[in-house]
Amino acid sequence: MKQPAVSTSHIHLTAVRMIVLSLCFTSASAQGPQFQDLSLRDAIQSALNKRAELRAAAQTQESAIQLRRQARFIPNPRLFYQSENLRPGVDFLQGVDTYAYASEVLEVSGRRGTRIAAADSAVHRAQLTLEQQRRIIELRVAQAYWEALRLQYLRTLADQSVGFYREILDYHQKRFNEGKIAAVDLLRVRLEEARAEASADSSRLAEAQAKQRLAREMGLIITNNWRLTESFDVLNSPKEPVSTNDPQDERIEVSLARQAIDAARANLMTQKAQGRPDIDALFGYKRTAGFDTMIAGFQLNLPVFDRNQGAASAARFDVEASQSMLAAARQQSASDLALARMSYDTWRRQVSERYRPLLDQAVDIANISRAAYREGGTDLLRLLDSERLRVDTQSAWVEALGNYHQSVLSLEYAEGLEP
Repeated sequence: MKQPAVSTSHIHLTAVRMIVLSLCFTSASAQGPQFQDLSLRDAIQSALNKRAELRAAAQTQESAIQLRRQARFIPNPRLFYQSENLRPGVDFLQGVDTYAYASEVLEVSGRRGTRIAAADSAVHRAQLTLEQQRRIIELRVAQAYWEALRLQYLRTLADQSVGFYREILDYHQKRFNEGKIAAVDLLRVRLEEARAEASADSSRLAEAQAKQRLAREMGLIITNNWRLTESFDVLNSPKEPVSTNDPQDERIEVSLARQAIDAARANLMTQKAQGRPDIDALFGYKRTAGFDTMIAGFQLNLPVFDRNQGAASAARFDVEASQSMLAAARQQSASDLALARMSYDTWRRQVSERYRPLLDQAVDIANISRAAYREGGTDLLRLLDSERLRVDTQSAWVEALGNYHQSVLSLEYAEGLEP
């Protein structure tokens, strides 16, 4: 049997060029200039500008800032005017006692300081909550983007398979018309071409749905004709963590747990201050029997029975509970980081050491089978089997690449980094 003289290196280079170049240019040339390029950074920026959750968190932060402004004010003074011994026929200036004085609460208990500290803590929590909301949105946009890019890649591969089967079908239709092949061989190719068409339709639907989910994460109602421009087949490395000792402590959840301790301590100081009395000082004027005099004094509650002991004790337990929650958050963050590193290392190894060589071999086999079939060196079943092997291997490789990109996002988030 005559064997085709086919260069494996040439076939491999041609196949790789076909895959990479088609992802960059095929869709654009087929659909025209109405496609809009969309990078990951553009998608994240759109979400930061349009997501209503971020506006709500920013407004909550502004509310906390205004409450902190209110906490800094001292209590308003009180004005008293009082007339005594009023009766019919009395001389108002000589027979009526008149008092006019003002009082001011002096917060010697420390309530003002604790009130300001609690308001500062609330502002800090609102800031962290806004940051947490922003990071979660960035993560979800990035996850949706890479998932949509994976499906865009699969759709391109599916279109390539359709083109191949159409080419084979045209070739066999001509040979059938010439009486050189059996009808069953033509029917088999038609079935494979129809299966490839159905797979391509499913890929286009999955891509459209993924881009619609991406649009939702970006704060848009409907998707545009996007062409996602990030390099899907490039193993982008995760960013370096800020802290080399405990990078999981950089996570916003741990920062929120720390802030909860500060808030609980501020509340404890507030409850203690509530159990101490403030002084209500007064100063004013008194007129009695035509004589003008000055009056001064103060009043305060005597903390004999109620010193706010119960609320202070409850606040101490809140501090201890917040410390326990911080320990739980740090433990959870450390576990998430270990899992993220494990996933990243596994998928990086799988893509570079296992799926990449398998893909190269499957592409080589498919191209050699095509060339051999045209030279009469193999039969139709072997050709179709090699093509199915190529498609299945490419799909597995794309799936592994998608998992790799998702593992990078998870690792960066576990280390407190932005995507």
